[in-house]
Amino acid sequence: MALLVALAGCASLSSAHTSRADPSLQVHTLREGYANAHLIVQGQRSVLIDSGLEENAQALEARIREVGVDPATLDAIIITHGHADHAGGAEHFQRLYGTTIIAGTGDHGMYATGQHRDEPMCPVGSVAEGRMEDDRHQTYTPVSIDIAVEDQPLDLHKIAGIQGQIVPLPGHTPGSLVVVFDRFAAVGDLLRGEILGSDAAIHFYMCDLEDNRRDIRALLDTLAPKADVFLAGHFGPLDRSDLEDLLADWSP
Repeated sequence: MALLVALAGCASLSSAHTSRADPSLQVHTLREGYANAHLIVQGQRSVLIDSGLEENAQALEARIREVGVDPATLDAIIITHGHADHAGGAEHFQRLYGTTIIAGTGDHGMYATGQHRDEPMCPVGSVAEGRMEDDRHQTYTPVSIDIAVEDQPLDLHKIAGIQGQIVPLPGHTPGSLVVVFDRFAAVGDLLRGEILGSDAAIHFYMCDLEDNRRDIRALLDTLAPKADVFLAGHFGPLDRSDLEDLLADWSP
């Protein structure tokens, strides 16, 4: 979750748009309020990964239009986990456009209630400790899950016509997901980018750090072995060497 207190004086980072592409896939990272939403476009098909805070949903919708995609034509929104800064805007698109929502079953309680104040949150460092109560009490309008990801990967092409896999990877939350597109992988809050700079970092909230380390290793070796760009929920993007360096220098 975004730690706004750590970003005072960094206003230029609060809104951004970066694009990357391979021969068949376009990736637009749309940052509002320090949370990334990743718009994936392949031909005439498109999916949005994460939806930001509810208060930024209209701004995110406008950014999607600026890229050249009509939000009404989104094939799906994939929510990487149930925290407000990733799931908060989903109901806006579902209500206005009937957008299909894909999310992990492990976070069902968060989606059903729009809150996560009773969920475990383990701060990593003093910045997170100072921000935790504000982040814990963020809320959003509950959202209905149309396609639930349980304990097996889902073929995104069968759902939305885009080549990719939606992979359950519990850790940051019980229902956390990553989405793998050959050279690209969207990783939610499995890890984050540094606030300033281009390195990878342990996420602000992570309860089982050794499990987190194993998950990052599995991402590199097994889940996304061809990926060289990793799309984090906050800051980034990151390349493979950034993740390898994080593991080599691991010091929670």
